Amino acid sequence: MEWVTNLIGIGIAGTAAVLVAATPNQVSVEPVPDGITPVTQIQPTAPKRHRINVTVTAPEDIKVKQGDRVKVGETLSDRTAQRKTLEARRNQLQIAINQMSLPLPPMQEPPTPSFSEEEAAIAKARNDLALVEREIESAPPLRFKMDYLNIIHDQDKIQKRQQLQEKRIKTQIAIQSAIARLNAAKTRYEQQIYQHSLKMMTYQTSLQRQQYQLASLVKQSQEVEKELEELSIVRSPYAGRVRRVKILSQTDRVITAEITLDLRDGG
Repeated sequence: MEWVTNLIGIGIAGTAAVLVAATPNQVSVEPVPDGITPVTQIQPTAPKRHRINVTVTAPEDIKVKQGDRVKVGETLSDRTAQRKTLEARRNQLQIAINQMSLPLPPMQEPPTPSFSEEEAAIAKARNDLALVEREIESAPPLRFKMDYLNIIHDQDKIQKRQQLQEKRIKTQIAIQSAIARLNAAKTRYEQQIYQHSLKMMTYQTSLQRQQYQLASLVKQSQEVEKELEELSIVRSPYAGRVRRVKILSQTDRVITAEITLDLRDGG
């Protein structure tokens, strides 16, 4: 009887040292080394819930509410009001940039000075004076040394000499007047040059101001574009039902919320 008992013990030990894999049609037995505990592999299960934190500036920026069904990629939050404000600001800045990019009207150079008219008048007056001087030099001399005798006997010559003297005075006055007109014309031109230099300084200042304002507008536009890029739309990574929308914190301008998705109801 002792050998029968040993045989039964060996059979029980062998049964404990095997791993049994059952299928509907067959059972396969694989040996397991002594001293090693068999490990059962558990397949991972899909998450039942998923929480998503979103940051918005207004409650209406959260696009879902409790009980809503969502699909993969569906929008959960979008800062609509802030986005519209930034887009309007971007459009305003672009209009201002376009206007500021228009070139300033070019500065007109002062006209080239021409004093030919005044110089011609001076030349004519001097020529007239030279003619008068020659007439005076070629006038016939008076016959007497005593003036009263000349007045009595050379009245015509005396009158002629007086006329020539008057003519010489007139031509001298004409020369002085022509010179004065030339000087006045030169003074006017100098004033034009001075005024043009003032306008040029103003033009350069306006040009620098335009370039500065344009650079400032471009910088503001770039900042708005950056803000728009940072306003990312939060989309659902899973399909399911919105289990809860919970406000975590709220300040004057920022609201932080937690959206919980029930993934078991995503079919």
